[in-house]
Amino acid sequence: MNMVVSTHKANHFKGAQAVTAIVVRFTGQLKNWWDNFLDPDARSQILNHTYIKTKGNGTTKEDEDGPEMLIHTITLHFISNPKKEQAASKTILINLRCPALSDRRWYKNVFLTNVLKREDGTQDF
Repeated sequence: MNMVVSTHKANHFKGAQAVTAIVVRFTGQLKNWWDNFLDPDARSQILNHTYIKTKGNGTTKEDEDGPEMLIHTITLHFISNPKKEQAASKTILINLRCPALSDRRWYKNVFLTNVLKREDGTQDF
C-alpha cells in the first residue's frame, strides 16, 4: 500500500484524492471494514487529515496526509498496537526451543522473523 501512496504522490494527487483512489480498490475485509465498520465521521477524518509542517526558517505550512493516516488506521485496526506485539514476540523468542533437529530450520526462520520485527533487534540480549 505504501507503493500505491508513493505513486499517487508522484502523480500529484492531493491527500483526499489519493485516499479515494485507494479505497475504491478495496476488496474483501478492507471493503467491509471501510463500508460497515467506520462511520461517516471517521471516514471524513481520514480523507481530510492534515498536519502542520514547520520549515527551517520558522514558517509553518499545513499539509495533507490522508493516505498515511489511512495506512496507520488500518494497521491499528487489523494488527493492533505494534508495541504489544513486540512484547509478545520477546516472550516467544526467549522461550523458543527446538525439540528435534528436523524442526531447526522452521524455528530458525521464526526466530529471525521475530528478531527483525523488533526495534531493538540490533542490541545485545
